[in-house]
Amino acid sequence: MTAPGETRQTIVAVLVDVVLPLACYYALRAFDVSETTALVVSGLPPALRVAATFARTRRLDAMGLFVVLLVLLNLGTAAITGDARLLLVRGGWLSLLVAGWLLGSLVLGGRPVTYLACRSLLPGKAGHLDHLWETRASFRRIWRLLTVLWGGATLLGCALNIVAAYTLPVDVVPALDTGWHIGSFVVLQIVTQILLRGEGTLGELWHSPKPSHPTDQPT
Repeated sequence: MTAPGETRQTIVAVLVDVVLPLACYYALRAFDVSETTALVVSGLPPALRVAATFARTRRLDAMGLFVVLLVLLNLGTAAITGDARLLLVRGGWLSLLVAGWLLGSLVLGGRPVTYLACRSLLPGKAGHLDHLWETRASFRRIWRLLTVLWGGATLLGCALNIVAAYTLPVDVVPALDTGWHIGSFVVLQIVTQILLRGEGTLGELWHSPKPSHPTDQPT
């Protein structure tokens, strides 16, 4: 249930951050551009999107800053080592940081990252989501479980990326890595929807709300 503007932004982000880098890499390789150069150039579209967003909004979030730093790291790595396999591991480092952020929020944050992400995507439902968090233990448990699932899958992606980067032909890894990210995202989204529907959250958000569980207390 997203607004047309949000859907359009999501589509643009997927095209620029996922499709365009992959197409750029294989297009450059088709013209015999070196693996290292193709990897560096293919990492530029997401950074350009971040720059365009900053120029329009004058705001740079943590993920946008990380994308820019990752591009600078890639440029430095290419200049110093020229090692294509080392550049391929960039996805693994990103996955490791994201996994640490997700799982760390279970211990260090008051509320897990997955819940906060959902809340930010549904600002019109934020008050109701906060009410559910405060009054229903099953709601809190499901979001903590989802955070473990997303964090664990991200850690697995990190391990697969590193193994693939150093065992498979370089030209195979970008497509394989992108396929893993898309496939795992789709599967996790399906699992998330099933668990939220089973807990009753989806019904409360999009249909008539049902009474809160009076015996549940915040943990």
